[in-house]
Amino acid sequence: MVLIIALGVLLSTILLYCAYSKWKFQYWARQGVPQLNPRIFFGDTLPLVRGKPVQDFHLDIYQKFKPTGAKCVGMYNSHIPELVAIDINLLKDIIVKDYSSFASHGLFYHEKNVLTPHVFNIEGQIWKERRTKLTPLFTSAKMKQMFATVAGKSPGLIRLVGLSVDANKPADIKEILSRFTTDVISEAAFGLDCKSLDEPDNMFRSIGREAFKPNSIKLYIENLFPSQFLGNIGYQAFSSRIVSYFSKVVNETIQYREKNNVQRNDFLQLMLQLKQHGSLVKEDGTVDVKVLPISETGAYITDKEILSESFVIFLAGHETSSSASTFALFALAQNPDIQDKLRTEINEVLKRHDGKFGYDAIIEMEYLDKVVRETLRKYPVAPVIPRRCTKDYKIRDTNIVIEKGTRIYIPVIGVHLDPEYYPDPDRFDPERFSPENKAIRPDIAWMPFGDGPRQCLGMRFGLLQTKVALASLLQEFKFTLNKAMKAPYTADTGTFVYMFKQDVLLDATRVN
Repeated sequence: MVLIIALGVLLSTILLYCAYSKWKFQYWARQGVPQLNPRIFFGDTLPLVRGKPVQDFHLDIYQKFKPTGAKCVGMYNSHIPELVAIDINLLKDIIVKDYSSFASHGLFYHEKNVLTPHVFNIEGQIWKERRTKLTPLFTSAKMKQMFATVAGKSPGLIRLVGLSVDANKPADIKEILSRFTTDVISEAAFGLDCKSLDEPDNMFRSIGREAFKPNSIKLYIENLFPSQFLGNIGYQAFSSRIVSYFSKVVNETIQYREKNNVQRNDFLQLMLQLKQHGSLVKEDGTVDVKVLPISETGAYITDKEILSESFVIFLAGHETSSSASTFALFALAQNPDIQDKLRTEINEVLKRHDGKFGYDAIIEMEYLDKVVRETLRKYPVAPVIPRRCTKDYKIRDTNIVIEKGTRIYIPVIGVHLDPEYYPDPDRFDPERFSPENKAIRPDIAWMPFGDGPRQCLGMRFGLLQTKVALASLLQEFKFTLNKAMKAPYTADTGTFVYMFKQDVLLDATRVN
């Protein structure tokens, strides 16, 4: 009898759960929004759980529904309704015009996870205040000051590729460029010479490698559960090894500089100026104090905030630039005519500057800028940008209401590979970014760094690193694909960052 009752209760529970799921899975259909085909338990995320790359998943949605004229597509993360924006005007409304309704990335952060409450993750008033404080760190003038730090690491980059040439071995170009950008950002951020170009397994390189290691379970957990819940139960976004080592380095560097009045030309020094003055010290040594929100400690920016911002500068500074440079060389290796044209420009510009590899010379390299932009068009480092609706929002010219708390996905990869904006989108063509071609498509059709008020703060620095790496290497080497590189080139899974699953192996030969 007890067994029969238990089976009855179990059966009733299953039926109720199925009925509940069926009702929940009609949420978007009830609003007249086209939706995917959700399945019990997983909703529409089963392909991701099975290992489908994030960018492929969203590219398929974009390419399936764009021809139908749909403004957006509904999907479900388990039972949670989410939305993929498709229409170019809706994308611009979300990212630029009405960004205040979507001023959150909806990503995990929590005060107990000291490395996570940084400007990319935080939201609301705290984000506005932090953004105001940090924006002066990334002006064109500051990038010019940082140029020597970036260019100073290029001889080590050239030497490392040269070792592959001398050994008659292919260059693992992603690993080499990651070591270069790790050295650059370590010095540019903290004034530390970590020597990744000489020591591939040093702690900073190890941290960067671990932090970006694809992890489908971690991605799923952070997307499914609220940040407050995860933080309160002790969830940690990064290992204790990363947290303890990075915290130790930053905090000890802050204490040493303040105690000994040490001044360096790096991002940490700029943040220490903000901590002390609420503004940056001008080149003449004077301080133009601005009225900025002061924290509870009485500082304009706290040591805890400096720690989290230093971490995101380190992560974004080494990974995005190394990926962009890798994809650029991968594309150039398959397009020797474009590679030769770019090399010619680099040499001609440097000749006009008496062979001096300086900031002004890099800025003059217009074709280099086109190559980098086309690389980020075809291989956006962030192929999907998440947003979270922060207040109920009615989509223009529809009856569709996006409720507060709903996660929205911006399918950057879909827009970048849309033939309406980029004819023959799989072809690598830097001339897409000539002034004439740029003028005939919407500005929002290129957004590898996002757009609007939440556009990536480090965009200028990322572009600078990428251009310096490419200009340095192409002066010295010609690159072709190694025979081990076989199509199709599949993206890695379990990460929002676009990277190939296989190593990018290039054969390099000296130009001279």
